[in-house]
Amino acid sequence: MDKFFEVKNCQRCGSDLSVRIMSWFSDATICMACSKKEDEVKAQLSDKGKSLEGCGYVPEIVKGNK
Repeated sequence: MDKFFEVKNCQRCGSDLSVRIMSWFSDATICMACSKKEDEVKAQLSDKGKSLEGCGYVPEIVKGNK
């Protein structure tokens, strides 16, 4: 059974979940602040993260590399 709505805290940063979303990169239930960070990472990737959807981790972006 899907536990998406049962999770009480962000599975990435631990904050309370009043609004929740599924991570782009994993099956974690995350808060909107963590989702925004993911969006920033995706924006820096050459294909906007499409090739890494569901990869299981958030890619680390090194300044100067895309």
